[in-house]
Amino acid sequence: MYQKGLTVLEEEMAFPAEALPEGMLFVRIAHILTAMLKAPIIAACLFILALSSCVQYALSSTRALEFTIYGDGTTHVFYQGTVDPQSPDSVVGIFGNTTDNLVVRDQNGTLLSSKAEPNGLDVETLGASSVKVDYDTPDLVSKNGKTWTFRVDSPLDYSVLLPANAVIVGMSTVPTNLQVVDGQSLISLPSGSADINYVFGVLGTSQSATMAIQKAHDFVSTVNSENITTPLASEKLAEANSAFNQGRYSDAEALANDAKNAAIQEQQSVLSAPKPDAGAGTTPILIAAGVAAAGTTAFIMLRRTRNSREIAVPVMPQNNYVAPDKDSIFKLRPELRQEDREIIAFISEKGGRVFESELRKKFLLPRTTTWRAVKRLEREGIVEIEKVDQQNLIKLQRVEGGSQ
Repeated sequence: MYQKGLTVLEEEMAFPAEALPEGMLFVRIAHILTAMLKAPIIAACLFILALSSCVQYALSSTRALEFTIYGDGTTHVFYQGTVDPQSPDSVVGIFGNTTDNLVVRDQNGTLLSSKAEPNGLDVETLGASSVKVDYDTPDLVSKNGKTWTFRVDSPLDYSVLLPANAVIVGMSTVPTNLQVVDGQSLISLPSGSADINYVFGVLGTSQSATMAIQKAHDFVSTVNSENITTPLASEKLAEANSAFNQGRYSDAEALANDAKNAAIQEQQSVLSAPKPDAGAGTTPILIAAGVAAAGTTAFIMLRRTRNSREIAVPVMPQNNYVAPDKDSIFKLRPELRQEDREIIAFISEKGGRVFESELRKKFLLPRTTTWRAVKRLEREGIVEIEKVDQQNLIKLQRVEGGSQ
């Protein structure tokens, strides 16, 4: 009996967990060791997850800033950037003290509420992952006689589209790219402050051609004084002088402007080229990092190019509006100007209702010119103007004596 009881006692001592009173916690050392071994693995997984999230955010983060200058000096500003979807609001920096025709949308095109604050535009962005901001401002262009100056200080790279017939006479910053799109100069600039001086050229006169050739010659000489060769600009300048001597003043002025633009591009190419000793001691790791950075930058720029040209238009009100027939308007108003007919035809194609910003973007007209045309049609009883989300909605209305 005693021996049997001792055996049972030994068994209970060998497995103390089974003999613990209820409510006591016993942790095996083996479990602790297992957890300690797993901890670095878990930490590494969490680190990789956090790193991948940062990379994904960086790749999906698209920021774009574009300025479009109209003929009257008004500038249209377009900004696109990512925001924290968990944050109830976000502050977006604005350029100028005046923001006309302000439209703020999320990534789905839904209008967002916003309020101007001293430090920027306070946008209610809860749930949004990106915002797109469009507005007009007259505060970025100053006018000093015939020379107008666009001035801006931007925290990120941006582009500037000058109005038609604008000739650049000076820039305080070397552009990263310069090209002509549909007769308008499109300039890409790095972050920071920049001044762009321009005039509206009048082609076809001896005086204007002489001034253009002289300015191009002075600029090319300045670039050459920096030990930068400009073969393309020099060739264009020679062609300009030849055209001037033949009395082709319009061609001479155009070639002189081409020579100046070519000199800007040749100057930029030299200044942006890597130094001869820049990669003397580069290791394979640094080369791989550079390739990865270049790939990331190219990906972001590609996404920016795809998304930056989207036009911001508020949501059209839903009602039982029925547009009148444009032919009936033309029949009852045969004295209409050609430009008024084109505006009416465009509004008719859009269902009889468009926003004023759509008219400006369609016909590339300054804001004042567009507004005068709209008010002229309103006086004729052809359109009516309605305020929708801080924008002017232009609607065709039935002309007296006509039928829908």
